[in-house]
Amino acid sequence: MHRSTVFTLLLFSLFFFFSFWLMFHTFSYDTKTHAMLLSAKVWSDFGSHIALIRSFSLGDNAARMLRGKAPEYPLFPGEPIRYHFLFYLFVGLLEKIGLRIDWAINIPSALGFFLLLSTIYILAMRLFKDHRIAILGIIFFLFNGSLSFIRFFQTHPISFRTPMEILRTTEFTSFAPWGKGDITAFWNLNIYTNQRHLALAFGIGLLFLMAIHELHHKSWKQQRLWAIGFGLLFGIFPFFHQPTLVIIAVCMAVYFFLFPKLRIFLLVSGAITFTLAMPQLLFLTHSGADKSIAWYPGYLIHDSLTLGHFVSFWWQNLGLHLLLIPLGFILAPRKIRQLFFPIFFIFIMGNTVKFSVEAAANHKFFNFALIIGNLLSAYALVRIWSSLSSSIIFIKFISLIIVILLVFFSIFSGVIDFMVVVNDVKGPLADIPANKTAAWIAKNTPKDAVILNSSFLYHPASIAGRKIFLGWPYFAWSAGYNTYKRLSDMQKMYESTDRVALCAQLKANHISYITFQTRNASQEVFFREAIFNNNFIQVFSDAGEGFTIYQPKPDCVRE
Repeated sequence: MHRSTVFTLLLFSLFFFFSFWLMFHTFSYDTKTHAMLLSAKVWSDFGSHIALIRSFSLGDNAARMLRGKAPEYPLFPGEPIRYHFLFYLFVGLLEKIGLRIDWAINIPSALGFFLLLSTIYILAMRLFKDHRIAILGIIFFLFNGSLSFIRFFQTHPISFRTPMEILRTTEFTSFAPWGKGDITAFWNLNIYTNQRHLALAFGIGLLFLMAIHELHHKSWKQQRLWAIGFGLLFGIFPFFHQPTLVIIAVCMAVYFFLFPKLRIFLLVSGAITFTLAMPQLLFLTHSGADKSIAWYPGYLIHDSLTLGHFVSFWWQNLGLHLLLIPLGFILAPRKIRQLFFPIFFIFIMGNTVKFSVEAAANHKFFNFALIIGNLLSAYALVRIWSSLSSSIIFIKFISLIIVILLVFFSIFSGVIDFMVVVNDVKGPLADIPANKTAAWIAKNTPKDAVILNSSFLYHPASIAGRKIFLGWPYFAWSAGYNTYKRLSDMQKMYESTDRVALCAQLKANHISYITFQTRNASQEVFFREAIFNNNFIQVFSDAGEGFTIYQPKPDCVRE
C-alpha cells in the first residue's frame, strides 16, 4: 500500500476515534446506577437538550407531528418549538426505538464532528494539494488562536510549575460574555460538545464549498443532480440549523457573481431551498415570537463600540489569525480567493446584524468563517517558510524558528482550553428508574401532560419527557419566548391564596399537575403549601429528593 494512502487512513482513523472520544467524554451513561453522566462544561446546555430529546422519545411531540400538529417546546408548552429541533427529533427517535440515550446522541454527534474534521482536511488538500496546509488547518481548528493565554498567566504567573498548571487546568481562562474581558467562550471545543448539531451543519457547509470548487467548470448537465441534491438538503435547514442556512445563502449570493458558469446551478439549488425552507421559517417565527432581525453593529461590544475597541476585540479573539488570514488571502491563487471570498461578508454580517434576541448567537458565523480562515493562515505560514528557506543552514534554521513561534502563539490558548476539556469531570443525573419522581411521572401521567414546576434545570418531568410550565428562562428567552410573563404567572400560581383564581390559571394554561421540591436550594418561588394541601390531591411524595406532586381536584380544572 502506498505510503500516502497509509497516512491518510491513519489520519482519518484518528479523526474518527477522537470524535467519538470527545462526545462520550462529555456525556455517557452508568447502567449500574441508571444515571446520565454529564461533564461540568455541558451541564447547562444539556438541560435543554435532554428535555427536547425526551419530549420526542417519551413525550407526545413525535405523536403530535404524526397527527400534523406542531411539536411544542417542552420548556415552554403551549407554543411551537422555535429552536431548530430536527437533530434532537432524530436523537429522540433513536432512543424511542431502543438505543440508550448516550448512544442516541453521541453517535450522530461524533459522526458530525468526524465529517467536519474530514471536510476541513479534504478541502485543504483539494485546494492547496499540500499536507502541511491541511494538517495545520486541522490544528488551528482544534486549538484556537485567541490571546486568552495572557489572561491565564495573569492568574498563573510563569514558573517551573507552569507546564503542570496547564496540564491540570479545569476552567476556561476567558469566557465572555459570561466572564470578564472581551475574549469570548466560543473558540474552544466546548461549543461542539454543547451544540451537538453544529459540527454536522458546518461539515455539510464545507461539502457545499467543495462542490462549488469541483463544479464551476463543469456543464449544467453535470451540475444538475448536485443542484437538486443541495437544494433538498438545505431545504430542511430551518429545522436543522438556521445560522448555517444563512451562511449558505451568503455564499450562494457571492458565488452567483463570481462564477458565471454556476449561475443556473445556484438558481436551481436556491429556488428549491427557498421553496422548502420558507414554510418552515414562517412556522418558526409566527405567533409573535421575538426573532426579528435587527441592525446591531459591534456584536458583543455593541454598547461600547469604537473603532479602537473593535480592533482590540478581534485582536484578542483571533490573535495572529487577524494578520495571517488577510495575508493568506492576498497570497492565495485567484480561484481560492474567489471560493473563500464569502467569509469576509459572513464576518461583516456577524458584526452588524443580529438574528435573534441573543447577540451572542452570532458566534456561529465567526466559527464558520474562522474554519475557512484557518486554511488561509496555514497557507500563509507555509508560504512564509518556503520564502525564508535557504541553502544556508543558519538562515534556514532561523526561518524554521520564526514559523514554529508563529504556529505556537497561534495555538497556545487552544492547548490550554483543550486541557480544560480533557480534565472536565462528570457528574451523575439520576435517570428512570433511579429517579423515583421521574419514574412516577413517566408511568402515571399522560404524555401530553403539562406540569407546573417550582425548579428549572433537569426537572424530573423533563427527564420523563413531559412538558414543564417554564424551564430555565435563558433557553426559552433566547428562542424568542416571553419568559418574563410566564415567570410572573408561575410565581402568581405558586404564591396564590385565592383558590378560584388559582384554578382559573391552571385551567387557562392546561396544567394538570403541580410539583414542589422542598430541598431545592435554587427554589424560585414561595410555596403556599396550605392551599395546595387543602384543595389539591397529593398523588406522589419522595422524601429522598423532597419532591411532592399535586393534582387539582376535578372541580378545579373541569371544562
